[in-house]
Amino acid sequence: MARKKTRASAPVVQEARRAPDFPPALSDLDASGLSARARCFWAKTGDGARAWLSVVQHLMDAADVAGYLFDEYLSAHHRRLMASVWDGDQAKARAAFVFLAGVHDVGKVDCRFACQHQDLAELIRHQGLVVMRKKDYAERAFLPHGLVSQFALQDAVAAGGGDARRAHQWAILVGIHHGRYPDSEAVRVAHLQYKYQEGSVADDPRWGQARSEILEWMARRSGFPLIAPGTALPELPIAVASAYASALVIADWLASNEDYFPLRPRPDKADGKRTIRGYPELSADQQRERAERGWKRAAFPSPLRPPSSLADATTDLYRRRFGWPASYQPTCAQREAVDIASTEDPDLMIVEAPPGSGKTELAFAVAEVLMRARGLQGVFVALPTQATTNAMFERVTSWLTSILGDEPQKLGIQLAHGKNNLNESFVKLLDRGKSPLEVHDDEEDMGLHASRWMGQRWRSTLSPVVVGTIDQVLLAALKSRHVLVRHLGLMGKVVIIDEVHAADEYMETYLEAALTWLGMYEIPVVLLSATLPPARRRALLDAYRRGRGSSGEGAQLVEGMIGYPVISTVSATGVHVHEITGEAEVPKRIIPTSVGSPQEIAELLDRELADGGCAVVIRNTVREAQETYDAVKAVFGREQTTLLHSRFLAAERAARDRRMLELFGKGATQRPQRHVVVATQVIEQSLDVDFDLMLTDPAPMDLILQRIGRLHRHERADRPVGLREARCLVLVEDLFAVPWAYSTGTDHVYSRHAVLRTLGILSDRGEIRVREPVDYAQLTELAYSNVEAVGPAQWADAFDTALDERERSTAQSRMRASTWCLDGANLPRWQAPELEEKLQGNAATGEETKGPGVAAARAAVRDGEDQIPVLVVAIDPELGNVPVPPPLTGGATDDEELEVGEYNARGRIADICSWSISLPPWALRTRGQSVDQAVDAVAGAIWDDPITAEWACREHPFLAGELILAMYKTPGGERLTRDLCGHTFTYSTEKGMEVQGQ
Repeated sequence: MARKKTRASAPVVQEARRAPDFPPALSDLDASGLSARARCFWAKTGDGARAWLSVVQHLMDAADVAGYLFDEYLSAHHRRLMASVWDGDQAKARAAFVFLAGVHDVGKVDCRFACQHQDLAELIRHQGLVVMRKKDYAERAFLPHGLVSQFALQDAVAAGGGDARRAHQWAILVGIHHGRYPDSEAVRVAHLQYKYQEGSVADDPRWGQARSEILEWMARRSGFPLIAPGTALPELPIAVASAYASALVIADWLASNEDYFPLRPRPDKADGKRTIRGYPELSADQQRERAERGWKRAAFPSPLRPPSSLADATTDLYRRRFGWPASYQPTCAQREAVDIASTEDPDLMIVEAPPGSGKTELAFAVAEVLMRARGLQGVFVALPTQATTNAMFERVTSWLTSILGDEPQKLGIQLAHGKNNLNESFVKLLDRGKSPLEVHDDEEDMGLHASRWMGQRWRSTLSPVVVGTIDQVLLAALKSRHVLVRHLGLMGKVVIIDEVHAADEYMETYLEAALTWLGMYEIPVVLLSATLPPARRRALLDAYRRGRGSSGEGAQLVEGMIGYPVISTVSATGVHVHEITGEAEVPKRIIPTSVGSPQEIAELLDRELADGGCAVVIRNTVREAQETYDAVKAVFGREQTTLLHSRFLAAERAARDRRMLELFGKGATQRPQRHVVVATQVIEQSLDVDFDLMLTDPAPMDLILQRIGRLHRHERADRPVGLREARCLVLVEDLFAVPWAYSTGTDHVYSRHAVLRTLGILSDRGEIRVREPVDYAQLTELAYSNVEAVGPAQWADAFDTALDERERSTAQSRMRASTWCLDGANLPRWQAPELEEKLQGNAATGEETKGPGVAAARAAVRDGEDQIPVLVVAIDPELGNVPVPPPLTGGATDDEELEVGEYNARGRIADICSWSISLPPWALRTRGQSVDQAVDAVAGAIWDDPITAEWACREHPFLAGELILAMYKTPGGERLTRDLCGHTFTYSTEKGMEVQGQ
């Protein structure tokens, strides 16, 4: 039988769809023209029985406040990003954003939502729709109203002739407006319910018809092309999708705040039944007044407006901005940085310069140039620790005050860490702030303004100017709820990260991912470091360039020794390296010194300071610092000895930092004749203090060089004769061991291989001399070289073993970090659908906002010593186990009972917040237990503590979600103690928190 000839059909070529045309917005459209069915659904209800907001009223509020957000809060940079998918047309971007905000809760037109309030469900039943009791919807949790909004919007675009696949990308934005990111399986299950169960088209099409009516009404009101046959909405790259989605969350938050948008009276009952018929909807004028009033009540900060031009020469600019006298001259690096920022407009700037050389002022000057050039709204300054942010806050406010003098304006500024109420400057600003119930007069209150509303957990980075820990940046790369709000807090700002070298391998995973996101958003970043290993410089640069879609070409320019001081940049023209002429450097000697115990350290100090002088001893762990303090105090006495580490209550720590500046800061008038400060690494970061002599545990070379920045930091003519040469003595327990032996705690903090490299260089040279700026770069490069051997040949086996351990540890750290890191091989090519796949977190990343979840979020981005933040309250057995304040230095003993049974603790909430401290989970691990498991166990034990379980003050906004650790006062009241998870915690004002196994 002859085979039938077949002819291959020609491939179907789908005709490319055009973008839709936008109709004019009918902004005066109110709800009165909608059907009674569309107006009968409820969105908000108050505690009483007389107030509500209908869905259409809430959607009008959200749409109108979105317009204000777009016009008055979002930076020009942010608006350009949103408009990039509309060929740069910001009017279309605004219309799309207002429309999305105006339909985000249309999914509340659904029986699963309506059943939650039976009284208001009467309005819906009066329209002939069925609303059963809540318990009758057994699977209602599988279809949240956000996904109903998403499905309804996608269906409406497709029904109007638009491309359904593209509609899906835009509809996702309303589906995630509560900051939760579902996975594809959850979306699939929800869509099946939407199509086939109660309230579906198959069950009762009137629910869908009501949603469609509201969608079409809002499209006309906002001017969005919902009905556009033969068109396709533009594709949404992940950066653009995030720009819309993050701002949409804020619009919903604002519109949901009853202080800004009050509830309205409920419809009356007619013939015993509640009905929407005859209900007076707000007119267009009334709605306009309502939106304007709500926006004013919110007091949302306006973007920072730097002066329109740099009228001054660079030298005069630095003098005026930072209050320098006429005799001060900016460094070559400071002048060059402003010139680079002005001419090159860099996306990324990495500044490497010696400690104390003015990198902070340089970064502020660059930020001002970039804000002006790019239409940015402000600046985000990120530092390694909470203590360093407190110190930086003073400097930022001084700089901003100068800007405000040139360009008067009201400006929001945030100190973005959990204990911001401790910083006195911040508190003064906060006291000037007004509550959300008050209206700001545009002609008054010109100057710095801190808003309580902006200080809430997710919102703390939304002010135009933010000073915070690097955690705020790292958390932008953590899969967790409302992560995109964190992104919003970074969009439209210049991001400055100080002391970027302080990130360990674990944190580096998040930092590199965050830099990629910042590159995708085209956010300019300034990274500052005194000592940056070449490999880290290259990794940071590559991470940012990856976000900008750049190839690796040109990156080799930043490898190896590239000069010092040096500024590396990434801009539209590629990678550039600017070698800078260094300033004169105080010669410093780094000398290995044989010291075997804390007692020997004390004896050595006694000899060195025989004629007076101020020394600092830097130990690598809190426990070793506490032990050394005991030994030094026994020789010098308590008046001449100070202990400084991270494990003091925040109020105590802040007081100690202030005392450090009073005694050892620039221009200090109370400098003691003889004194020893025993500290951990906290002394090496951002505290502008000066010592005559330094003793330090071994550490990686870059950190040793960072530490000597506190040695002979200031010009002083009155140093003791024997201390006029700057010496840093590196503490080695045994110089005859192979390799040299050193403190046991060091290898728990730093890579043993990096420490041995430092000691190897010391062994080769006998001592290290730092005479000029380039020495910093050369020593750092040598210490991190993979090809140049250092140290005696007998150390080779130890180096090999340490290298294997480092590589294994680094791989483990990065693997653990990557579990919840918001990253992926194709991250820059992600589009909106990845919001349903890639952003989902869980309790391990702080998805919950209370107690253990908060601790988990911090642990997720840090792998350091102290990760469990708690508030300490004392329990006094002598007073019948009543709660009282913990002991603090310098104040009278406060035995007044805390009224924890009252919501505001009788005015002591701020005090309680100041009694914060972080606990070390590594010290609490049991055999076979991971750090994450230790965090869960300790945080859970504190959260479930029956002592604090019934305290009413835990419901206060400042305490909600905080872990409160109750500790018992010992006789005499100088110490607190508590047994927890098989360990004994002891706290005192003298030594801080101590941890001992039972």
